[in-house]
Amino acid sequence: MVKYIIKRILLSIVILLGVSLIIYTLVRLMPADYMETKFSTQLTQGTMTQEQVDQFKKDAGLYMPDGILTITVVDDSVECNGESFQRDLKSVNYERMLDNNMSADELYCGNYYADEWQITLRQVSDPNNDLKYNQYTLYKRAEEDSKTMSGSYTVSVDGKIIFGEQLKGDVKYVPEEEGNSGHVQFTVKGGDYDGKVFRLEVSQSDHNRAMEGNISFESLYRADWETSDGMYRLTLGKDNKWELLELSGSTRAVLTGDFTVDETTHELTLEGLLTKPIEYRNATFGEKASAVLNGYFQWLFNMMRGNFGRSFTHEKPVTTVISEHMWISFIISFIALIFEFVISIPLGITSATHQYSARDYFVTVVTMIGISFPSFFFAALLIKMFATDPITIFPSGGLVSGGSSATGITLFFDMAWHLVLPMVVMVVLSIGSLMRYTRTNMLEVLSSDYIRTARAKGLSEKRVVYVHAFRNTLIPLMTMMAGILPSLFGGAMITEEVFAIDGIGRIAYKSLTQGDLPLIMGYNMFLAVLTVIGTLLSDIMYAVVDPRVKLTK
Repeated sequence: MVKYIIKRILLSIVILLGVSLIIYTLVRLMPADYMETKFSTQLTQGTMTQEQVDQFKKDAGLYMPDGILTITVVDDSVECNGESFQRDLKSVNYERMLDNNMSADELYCGNYYADEWQITLRQVSDPNNDLKYNQYTLYKRAEEDSKTMSGSYTVSVDGKIIFGEQLKGDVKYVPEEEGNSGHVQFTVKGGDYDGKVFRLEVSQSDHNRAMEGNISFESLYRADWETSDGMYRLTLGKDNKWELLELSGSTRAVLTGDFTVDETTHELTLEGLLTKPIEYRNATFGEKASAVLNGYFQWLFNMMRGNFGRSFTHEKPVTTVISEHMWISFIISFIALIFEFVISIPLGITSATHQYSARDYFVTVVTMIGISFPSFFFAALLIKMFATDPITIFPSGGLVSGGSSATGITLFFDMAWHLVLPMVVMVVLSIGSLMRYTRTNMLEVLSSDYIRTARAKGLSEKRVVYVHAFRNTLIPLMTMMAGILPSLFGGAMITEEVFAIDGIGRIAYKSLTQGDLPLIMGYNMFLAVLTVIGTLLSDIMYAVVDPRVKLTK
């Protein structure tokens, strides 16, 4: 027997691993998302970013990629040329952007990662004015001083990102003429700003001094350049940084970068980081499956160390939540189970011994009606009949009377009175199946040869039925042992929810609707272990009630 038990335990471990993986995968595919629900207000108010919420999910092993944005650098001047930077995001947000319900500037903000590199896109406010512009920063993560370069980016109307666009063009000096002051013109060639002419007023004398080398062209050009229509301003400032401002409506910075001036040719070069247009794609099945498996093995590793995690909704260890709420479910289920056996087995026996009689039909019809009632309907019906006006005999829900401070025996009777209707529901809905099971087995046993022999010997009918027949009927009934333990400790979700009893069943139901993954997994593994133990006990009980059964293999 010992070898058999060890073998069954090892087999049970494999089964539990498979069951836990299936449950974990199904729960992860559910639409309920606790993290998204918890931080929805902060996301709406802008006090928290989607990326921060996703990081919480990654820390908890709950993250699953939905959509992926990719930035590919195509700039020979940087070390990361050819690298593809990726960032995960919600596909629904990308669709909102396409439907103009979310700005592309907002959508694209976040961190993009390559193997050794990182690009950060963010919206920056200038404290000195009301300007807002989109800024990028390139990092090499392996280095201590990892910041490599930075600049600005803008997003076109079709949702494509114009990331670090270079402004290239010709610079020439237009001397003073009648009615016109001397000025330098920078004409952009190519890109979205092709043909734009930026003008900087420069006196003839200052231009001559620069030509003679008395002042640098860099210092001459370091000023504000504007287009003739007043729509754009190009600012060349300190530290050789340039910034392109759009002046229509609210002023905003759309591009920025570094500039250099060739003191020989007087050419002005405005440099940025060149990239391909940003690309979006949905996460593949493999990427999602990998995220689920990574989360599962993280949970499994913690579970093997005895750490079932911390419930999101209760903010307590899962084991604590289960131990606090399972005993009320156990009490209800245990009492209901006693009534179930006390009522069902005698009904099954009397129905079998009076087959096809009025008694048999009456018992069968009544119990089948009980089976047919949905638990929520029957519970609501009892509440309507016995817990509301005009007949208010029992309380409609809860475990104790509202505002009660009773203790001791008074509290016991108060709780017992509250549990009458829930136990009636559980008993009525369960006696039918056990009664039919007992009746069927009894009919099979009563038609056996050894029963006819016992009657031929002159044994009383009561002894034939309850000693010889009923004992053999117990053998098939032992299969029910596998489900008794889970039913005792697992609670009755719907019944507890209808009667507002905070047993483990109701707690598990709430965790399921709220996406409390640690509690869901802990609860289901609790039931799975109880089922395995119940199955093992069922096998052992076979040998107890039937000596012919040997547990040797």
